[in-house]
Amino acid sequence: MTTDLFAVRMDVALPPDMDPAERADLLAREKAYSQQWQRSGHWRHIWRCVGEYANLSVFAVDGNAQLHEILWGLPLFPHMTITVTPLAAHPSDIAADASGGRR
Repeated sequence: MTTDLFAVRMDVALPPDMDPAERADLLAREKAYSQQWQRSGHWRHIWRCVGEYANLSVFAVDGNAQLHEILWGLPLFPHMTITVTPLAAHPSDIAADASGGRR
């Protein structure tokens, strides 16, 4: 099976009146969940969007269904706006050209 690449932007909007203990628990569960997927190799990169409560991530998954499963499993999912962009190799990418194909 081929690996599909997706860029995913996640914008978070937690309720301002959320209980601090509930917030801390939610963030701890989110961190553990995301790191589990990072260790699996499916969540390849994660970057902060400077000045925003948002991140930009790259996923390498076995298709739309697996990406959907990962995103819906995020503890912060109910508080997120998510934008998914499918990625394809670019013919001018010198790294892909040197490796003979996709990364």
